[in-house]
Parts: sequence; C-alpha cells; structure tokens
Amino acid sequence: METKPTGSNAENIFSPKIQTIVQNASKPFSDELNTAMRQKPSTNATVIDKPFEYIVQKGDNIWNIGKIIFKVDPHKIARDNGLTNPHLIKIGQKLIINPSTSQDIQPGVGEKITATWYGAEHHNKRTASGQRFNMYQNTLAHKTLPIGTRVRLTNPHNGKVAEGIVNDRGPFVKGRDVDVSYAMAKQLGFLQKGVAKLVMEKI
Repeated sequence: METKPTGSNAENIFSPKIQTIVQNASKPFSDELNTAMRQKPSTNATVIDKPFEYIVQKGDNIWNIGKIIFKVDPHKIARDNGLTNPHLIKIGQKLIINPSTSQDIQPGVGEKITATWYGAEHHNKRTASGQRFNMYQNTLAHKTLPIGTRVRLTNPHNGKVAEGIVNDRGPFVKGRDVDVSYAMAKQLGFLQKGVAKLVMEKI
C-alpha cells in the first residue's frame, strides 16, 4: 500500500495486514456508510496530524479508507476531494486525507456539554448519514464527531444515563453541543426543560 505525506520525508506508515472491504458500487452512499458503521473499528488505524496523499489500492473504498485506515469521517474525505460520487474512486487515484478537525473526546473521559433535543418535527426526515431520523431511537447530532461514533451521555443532575450513536450534524445554535433524539432526552430526563448540561464520553 503506497502512501505519501504532502510534505517532505515521505514514508510508508501503514501495516500490510490492513483489511479491506470489497466495494459494491450498486449500493447507495448511505447504505454503504450504514454497513461500515456496524463494523468493528480497527485497532491498527493510523492517526495523522497533517495532510497525507493516499494512493487508492485494489479493494479500497471510501469507507474503509476513512473508518479503518485513517479514522476520518468518510463524508469528510469525499468533501475534501470533491467526490460527488464516492463509488467511483479508482486504483491509483490520489486522495488527500486531512486530519480530523473534530475535537474528539477520548474513550472513558467525560466532556461537559450542553444538549437539546429534537423530535416529531424532524421525524422520518433524512439525516446527514443518509438514514431517516427516528425520534424513538437513540441517536444524536454533533457538529464534528464522525458519523457512527457511539457515546454515553450522563445527566449529573439526576444520575440518568443514555447511550446513542451520532448519525446527524448539528446543532447550529451558539452554545449548544448536541441535539439528541426524543428517546434519549426522555431517558435522560430533560424533555420538559428542553436543555440540559450533560457529560459525554465515547464508548
């Protein structure tokens, strides 16, 4: 597998044992992403702190490049490289992989956040992941965490806990960090209040 940093001192930093996912161009982008979201993340993923030029290899697709090799949101790779149809990447094609801009919290380390919730007015509408929003499922919107990230939210005021998966982007209101589904807000006990100070950790 050939990789080149965009700066000097190029080196191959990837394991030859990285598993790839067979590309199926007949499936829509959202279906492929949903499949990738259900896969167990690789423990050998490469963390980068500067842009890298990646050469597409046989068996690669945008989802395994993002989720397994670099731990970068596949949507971000598509946007950064102007890919209107991510299915059409070709062997030998050069992709620029930019470091994740999300301020990721580390597993087991809590981050204090401000949460709101959304429900019936968005029910069954498309989310950023391509899935339809279901207010009765444990999902949430976050501005930068990769789609598919699983988190645990704790309400320190009542001790209630809920776990969910990021499948949408938002909220886009100053001072708000996440929008959780109706189901999660109910479990966390802030439906009536509408806004709550929570602790979030990746799981």
